[in-house]
Amino acid sequence: MISLQQGQHLSQQLAPALRQSIKVLAMNLQELRQEIAQEIAANPVIEDIDHPLELPMESVASRREAREELASYAQPEDEAAPSVNPDEDSAERRQRFFDSQVKRETLQEHLESQIPLSGLPAADFPLAEMLIGNLNDDGYFIGSLPDIEMVSGESEAHVLGVLAAIRRFDPPGCGARNLKECLLAQMEKFDDSPWEDEVRGLIEHHLEDIAAGRESVILKRLNLTHDEYVQVLRQLQTLDPRPGRAFESTGEQNRIVKPEVHAVRENGRWIAEVDDLALPDVHISPKYIKMLEDPSVAKEVKDYLRERLASAHALVEAVEHREETVRSIAQEIFDRQPGFFTHGLKGLQPLTMLEVAEKVGVHPTTVSRTVNDKYVSTPRGTVELRRFFTQGIETTGGEVVTKEAVHDALRALVDAEDKRHPLSDDALAAKLKEQGYPVARRTVAKYRGMLDIPATSERRRR
Repeated sequence: MISLQQGQHLSQQLAPALRQSIKVLAMNLQELRQEIAQEIAANPVIEDIDHPLELPMESVASRREAREELASYAQPEDEAAPSVNPDEDSAERRQRFFDSQVKRETLQEHLESQIPLSGLPAADFPLAEMLIGNLNDDGYFIGSLPDIEMVSGESEAHVLGVLAAIRRFDPPGCGARNLKECLLAQMEKFDDSPWEDEVRGLIEHHLEDIAAGRESVILKRLNLTHDEYVQVLRQLQTLDPRPGRAFESTGEQNRIVKPEVHAVRENGRWIAEVDDLALPDVHISPKYIKMLEDPSVAKEVKDYLRERLASAHALVEAVEHREETVRSIAQEIFDRQPGFFTHGLKGLQPLTMLEVAEKVGVHPTTVSRTVNDKYVSTPRGTVELRRFFTQGIETTGGEVVTKEAVHDALRALVDAEDKRHPLSDDALAAKLKEQGYPVARRTVAKYRGMLDIPATSERRRR
């Protein structure tokens, strides 16, 4: 039986200005330029120029003056907003500039676009975005589960459930924490294959045996002949161990990283300066300002102009808020990581986004959005702000060191080993423990993968 019922409920929604501010904060420099270019193309009250980055200096008002100018006119009298088109020549020049802004989809954008279609509850969308933001170029999850649990307030089981859902996105396997998870997420392609069980068996139990060439072990445990094993192995090789790499050649091929933060030494302290000249300024055409002040202009036209001015004003405020947020978070990172400026990445100390968020007075998700895909120019080169965060590992002596320190120790052991008898992961773990780094064999295998160090059998020389 179908019936209609009335009820009341409370819900929270972000104000449009806050949504825009969050959106702008998450953008990298290239994306923000495109956002401004899009506003220029769509908003007739913004002054038409051949290229917004080539304004003569004498025509550039200060950002404060521009903001005050916008705010003074961006107050609509009512909600009427009829359509008024800019002249065709102006629109054509704007469109030429907008079309020149090449944007290629990144892996992160491709995955995030699938969140609303994934069947995940809307309440899990922010968590899914956070997890996707912690994937590397190969598509593997490299974030800290404890940090994400703390930031999101969700249990480990819930976070892992959302991560498992992401592994079913396109391309499947992105969001895996290891090779096994990555390959198992792609097993759907074998639903009608006679070798499905055997391929799954290889992935779940014999990846190390494959790498070590222990064919006899595999044949015995999976009850296969040599020819059957060759067929199964061919099927396994159709899976992609690095599903995110498909986007590196398209999304990153022609990308030029431009730092928007510069580390400047002042009185013994490294200061974070944001490059405010990296973005075009939004300037209002005097013609439309005069129209607002002209009593002969129809009220409907003025209402439309005020609406367009309000849109430009909101973008300017969002960009200014983004600039200050990037500056304050970068400054806190510089203050907490002085060792980087003398020793590079080896000089980093353990630092979490939660620690920076508490010091700056923002939510940890704000820090995550701010440092992702934002770059800083330093004496040690151009570095993504995210690289300054690193998890700590407590040594047997009680000292907390970064993962990079363990990486260096691991690479030194491999470089010094006898290549006729290379060290196994168990042996590497034992030697690292002797040096004070209590890491497990599985951790050694994980770090080897991150450092592109081959397995024992591949390092052996005869």
